[in-house]
Amino acid sequence: MEDIIVKIKNKKEFRDIPDSFISDLLDSYISKNNIKEIKGKKQEKFVLKEIRAELRKYTGQYQHKQIDRKSMLKKGEILEILKSHTSTKERLDFYPALKEKIKKISPKSILDLGCGLNPIALASPDVTYYACDIKESELELINDFFKMNKLKGNAFYFDLRKEIDFPKSDLCLIFKVFDIIESKGHKIAEKILTGVNCNWMIISFSTRKISGKRMASPRRQWFDKLLSRLKYDFETFSSENEFFYIIKKYS
Repeated sequence: MEDIIVKIKNKKEFRDIPDSFISDLLDSYISKNNIKEIKGKKQEKFVLKEIRAELRKYTGQYQHKQIDRKSMLKKGEILEILKSHTSTKERLDFYPALKEKIKKISPKSILDLGCGLNPIALASPDVTYYACDIKESELELINDFFKMNKLKGNAFYFDLRKEIDFPKSDLCLIFKVFDIIESKGHKIAEKILTGVNCNWMIISFSTRKISGKRMASPRRQWFDKLLSRLKYDFETFSSENEFFYIIKKYS
């Protein structure tokens, strides 16, 4: 299957995704569709299309465009970097309010799961920031940003669907992740909720469909029920594009 992975990564948008992540998606697809062998160019082309579509659920829909972010970082063009990522771009006007919510919790450490470029907007000198995602170029950019600004913490690769060995933190951020990594049921969400060693969590869900249309009811009832079953205290707030839960795990 190595040749399939190479062909998938021929597209620039997937070049910084680890082979192991792509291989896992490919294995799952082959198993699910009971494919014993990929035969002929027609089937190969179809499989490539399917796997790339699956990868875009994790990366592509938040990538605004391909630009040289490292050069922008050296020039101090932080706002332009944030605008280059769809999810952070739509959150720009709301980051000040979000920072106030975080400030009230007064965390000394933050764990950001599926971080995107959040750390560039939210990291501060008095907080140790652990950031994880799957795009190597963005993780490298965040580490460069931390180093340039003498910030504590680091960014690292992490597959939320499989791993639960999270660094201990005061606050865990999970923005618009659960709808992406959950394909059937809500077992991964529950595993992450119970597996993260922290007192507080801020979790968000998109208020818009993939088409861009606003959801009639953006609140996730299944998530409310899950939090109640786990006996976690929570409150909610919202922005134009996201519905947030502030969760207190331990009293």
